[in-house]
Amino acid sequence: MVSVDIVSSGKSYRFVLSPNCSISWRELLLFYCLTCVLAIVIGLFFTLQGMWLVLPFSGLEMLVLGSGLYVTSRKVYRREVITLDPQCTRIEKGVQRIDQIWEFKTAWVRVVDECREGYGERRTLAIGMSGESVEVGSFLANWEKDALAFQLKDCIIRV
Repeated sequence: MVSVDIVSSGKSYRFVLSPNCSISWRELLLFYCLTCVLAIVIGLFFTLQGMWLVLPFSGLEMLVLGSGLYVTSRKVYRREVITLDPQCTRIEKGVQRIDQIWEFKTAWVRVVDECREGYGERRTLAIGMSGESVEVGSFLANWEKDALAFQLKDCIIRV
């Protein structure tokens, strides 16, 4: 998902990139808790029938499910912020806080849009200058990368 804001000065642009998120954190926790309750009820039923080994494996299964849901949801809350102003182009990446920052002079910035050969033809979109470049929007679909590349090139010309 891409959102574009014009900063109050009128000559700066901010692009906020984030993966599509189909479920909120609260809904994910609710799903996980209900699944755990169901697994415990089923495990207790089989334990009362004399098959006591079902309950520990059911708990292990819920632990693995919770770990997988957590890792997946962390990837969904990634953000990439691209700020274009007349002097500096700034790229910030992170999850809930800024982890990495790159700065380039806007006058020398270029948008590199490549299509890799092979299955699915995954596109790569990068921003850089003089040999150094940073891939942006790796989680976006190809059609979203097309739109982003067009908007970035247009905004760089305007700035």
